[in-house]
Amino acid sequence: MIKEIRPEEFRGEIEKSLLPALVEFYAGWCPKCAMMEDVVAQFAAENAGAVRVYRIDADQSEELMESYGLNRVPTFLSFRGGKVKGAVTGVVTKKVLEGLF
Repeated sequence: MIKEIRPEEFRGEIEKSLLPALVEFYAGWCPKCAMMEDVVAQFAAENAGAVRVYRIDADQSEELMESYGLNRVPTFLSFRGGKVKGAVTGVVTKKVLEGLF
């Protein structure tokens, strides 16, 4: 399952998660983000119960993106214990997303 979160929910969701987390920063106007929808959905389905998957709208999260040094979408961050463990930007394969963990 992919959970859409708002910027004000971000820290609480990531920090309270006992599971590793994948966060996608996306934008509705971004064609590359649209291309990633099926890949992320497949990743989420195959890792259900092992990895939490979140999406956050970059247009509503400029300050949050800046705090992580992000300036492009789609960007994916992996977290363990509330800390960034990996990052990748652009159109990638499910295998690349798995490699973030």
